[in-house]
Amino acid sequence: MLVLSALTAVAVLPRSARGLSLMDVINGAYRGEGQPTDLFAGGDALIPRMINLMLFIVGILAIVFLIFGGIRYVISGGDKTKVDAAKNTILYAIVGLVVAILGYAVVNWVIGIVSNGGGSGGVV
Repeated sequence: MLVLSALTAVAVLPRSARGLSLMDVINGAYRGEGQPTDLFAGGDALIPRMINLMLFIVGILAIVFLIFGGIRYVISGGDKTKVDAAKNTILYAIVGLVVAILGYAVVNWVIGIVSNGGGSGGVV
């Protein structure tokens, strides 16, 4: 029954859809309007845009947790455990931001190597 369903599905496809090859899709002959044309280089490259979006999200989260840790520190009332928890929140937010920036630099360096064939700089 499954084979019959698959054959029926292929039979009702338009001729242009059945004629697609993997190379046609890779070369971009059937790319939708407004879709990125390159993965690494160029103004609308997909991977640098995703990395920038993730870095933006990490930056926003780090700022939120810095503010949250600061508020916890202010309202701790001198309680040692609450002060330590607030300091740890602030410390971990800063460490997370530093790790994200270093990760961004490493990924940017790798993208530079992949897209240019050498380690001469970033494209993001």
